[in-house]
Amino acid sequence: MPTDEQLNTFAGNFIKMLPHCHHLNMSLIHAAPDGVEMEMPYDTRLVGNPETGVIHSGVITTLMDSCSGVAVYARLSKMEACPTLDLRIDHLTTAEPEKPIRAFAEVYHMTDSMVFVRGVAFQESKEKPFAHSIGTFMRLGKEGLSPKEGRS
Repeated sequence: MPTDEQLNTFAGNFIKMLPHCHHLNMSLIHAAPDGVEMEMPYDTRLVGNPETGVIHSGVITTLMDSCSGVAVYARLSKMEACPTLDLRIDHLTTAEPEKPIRAFAEVYHMTDSMVFVRGVAFQESKEKPFAHSIGTFMRLGKEGLSPKEGRS
């Protein structure tokens, strides 16, 4: 398994090369085999309701899907294709306007063909989420780049 430093370098670079993560200014807070945390700053371009200033739920879904996907890669011993097969987001309330949004995701079960992930979106603490997610990712192969090798 890669060291924490290698995994964080790999995950940070992986996020930077995804166009939607770059466009939404997502960044890695921490990556480890037991979970990944990412952040997205508040941006008025992403507001879904101009009257309230609340970020659009589709943007929250994108953050949670991205964080879940990175959690899958953080748990694998080698990089492999693992597209999202299913993702359910329950919006418990709305995020507060003008504050960054964080997501945390963790793998809770893995088989030879599937990876199951759960996560939360929050602002103040993980214990007070405004949304939570359950995702299923399909493992398509074990070929590829090891997380310890990183990417530039």
